[in-house]
Amino acid sequence: MIPIDETLLADFEDRLDPAYPEKSGIKPIILGYGEISSSFCIAEMPDVAFKRMPPFPNRDAAEEYRRIVGNYCRHLEEDCGIRVLEHRTHRLENRFGEHIVYVAQPRLERDSIGNIRLKQHGARYITEMVSIVADRILAVGRKNRDGSNLSIGIDGQISNWCFTDTGLPLDDPLYFDVTTPLFRVNGTEQLDVRVFLKSIPPGLVWLVKWQFLHEILDRYYDTRQVLIDLAANFHKEGRQDMIDAAIAVINEKVENFALTPPVAPTVGPPVDPLTRSEVDGYYKSDAFMWALLLRLRRADRFICTRLRRRRYNFILPGKIKR
Repeated sequence: MIPIDETLLADFEDRLDPAYPEKSGIKPIILGYGEISSSFCIAEMPDVAFKRMPPFPNRDAAEEYRRIVGNYCRHLEEDCGIRVLEHRTHRLENRFGEHIVYVAQPRLERDSIGNIRLKQHGARYITEMVSIVADRILAVGRKNRDGSNLSIGIDGQISNWCFTDTGLPLDDPLYFDVTTPLFRVNGTEQLDVRVFLKSIPPGLVWLVKWQFLHEILDRYYDTRQVLIDLAANFHKEGRQDMIDAAIAVINEKVENFALTPPVAPTVGPPVDPLTRSEVDGYYKSDAFMWALLLRLRRADRFICTRLRRRRYNFILPGKIKR
């Protein structure tokens, strides 16, 4: 069980300024930035990493989210054979009457996280990391071709995996990106994704929902798109020199995957080999989309807090190097 001081966490939440966390009564220690949110710890609980979810409309919605996170982790482990980092969810109601969920996980050693390893190691180690992560992405793809009513999404970027060993061969990595639990039953998304639209500027919600939301969600269920994203993320991490090698490893895995037919022949398209040009093009388009969205969210924060003098309830990522 992950030790959480619930009294301290409630005090932290009540004194938190989500718009400008550095001005909070209890200042969070930022551990890392994602595209949507930040992970952080609290000085008095240094061994626990937290993510704070956007406010839920009521207690039932918050509890449903907690249930879905648990089910998602179970599906990854039991249906796909992926080791998932231990987690604990905690719901509370803050002084504004908002229903907030914190997702807590053991704080990882910085050097164990995949994107940090990517910057520290050479070609042999990196290709082994890509190989082992690609195997797990393909395990999800295999599950999604088994003809059952369950399909699972995954964000396979190297930064979402923890490697506990320091040498080769690598052991099973731990997957820790569980705060966006994507799985569908009979084609229906189990997560109420509207909660994540709440941080989108009000005037753009309709555009994001209409133009981007399904495209963004669908990519996490598309094995080939997840593999492209894995390779394309090397741009963001400054290892463009390893993209061709990563593609070669992935394509070898894809070739073997293609030799294994799905249980239901009509389920899922074939996974074609990746090319460098589409990996580069994907990253350029993806980086532009997320950078634009972040700029719009920051502008909305400014309008909300500085002009309208209202509470802005989302912890935005800091500067993300692309």
